Amino acid sequence: WKEVTVRCLCAAWRPLWPECVLQRDFEGFEESEEEAVVHEIVALGNSMGLEVDDDDVEELVEEHSKELSTEELLELHKEENETLKRSLTSEESGEEEDKEESRIIPAKDLEDAFFCWSKLSKLAEDYHPDVGSVQKAISVFNDNVMNYFWKVQKS
Repeated sequence: WKEVTVRCLCAAWRPLWPECVLQRDFEGFEESEEEAVVHEIVALGNSMGLEVDDDDVEELVEEHSKELSTEELLELHKEENETLKRSLTSEESGEEEDKEESRIIPAKDLEDAFFCWSKLSKLAEDYHPDVGSVQKAISVFNDNVMNYFWKVQKS
């Protein structure tokens, strides 16, 4: 219970029993909303095992409120473009590898896969007691796995 903040308790009890929660209507005693948020962030950081105090949070907020210079914006834009180029390049090379792999599958292996799948699905349909589950499983496997091999065979 020591880890539960007063703000959290008040927020939980206010809708349930508003009379028991003190209203901070006294001028000069009310904590500003910004201070409450800072204290809440510090409490969350401490509960996660971080060493955080009010000054750290205020410093971080101050850093993020500063406007970036034109040079900083250009540098950030350049970094984002480079990251995007790298990700697109890796995706394209991955697609080319997938296309090459689909051409490498020997026809005999495809034939064996189709034969084994037809035997297994027939066996499950004939002997498994839960026919509905078997039909769903066969349909999912056909859509997600076998569909790829049928496309490879057609190409």
